[in-house]
Amino acid sequence: MYWRQWLQTLFSLAVLLAVLELLLPSGELAKFARLVLGLSLMLAVLEPVVLLVNEEMLGVDLTWLQGGEDAPDVQQLAGTVQWAAVRPFWDEHTGSLAAQLEDALAGLGEVEKVEVRLPASGEGAAMLEILIEPFQPRLRQEVVQLASALLNISPQHISVLPWSE
Repeated sequence: MYWRQWLQTLFSLAVLLAVLELLLPSGELAKFARLVLGLSLMLAVLEPVVLLVNEEMLGVDLTWLQGGEDAPDVQQLAGTVQWAAVRPFWDEHTGSLAAQLEDALAGLGEVEKVEVRLPASGEGAAMLEILIEPFQPRLRQEVVQLASALLNISPQHISVLPWSE
């Protein structure tokens, strides 16, 4: 795929440089302009060679694609990015969002008591805590799905706990 993109870039650059050379005025300035245009074309031609010689210029570490212990959990990373996007909005509107979410969860029918909490910012991995009563596995799943859909965050960042006084 990279070679196709490189050839397309090279071809479009050559056409662009030919048009620019036609527009150049004659004289001393034209010599320097042709030199610059030629150097830019040469740099474009040598780009794959430079990348083959120096892998650090790629700027992308793809060693995790081979598998193994260092492979990142993509779903966990995506959830973290989602939470990072929601967190500033949540911090600004904590009271109203918590109340709206509590109202929505109280409408589930079986839920008798519900409380939504967000641990303080300094507590490491931020999670939304939802306390419900009665605490049943099926009801817990419904609460997680509803809260995840309403707040557009990963279910990993939602912790449903039994109600405690």
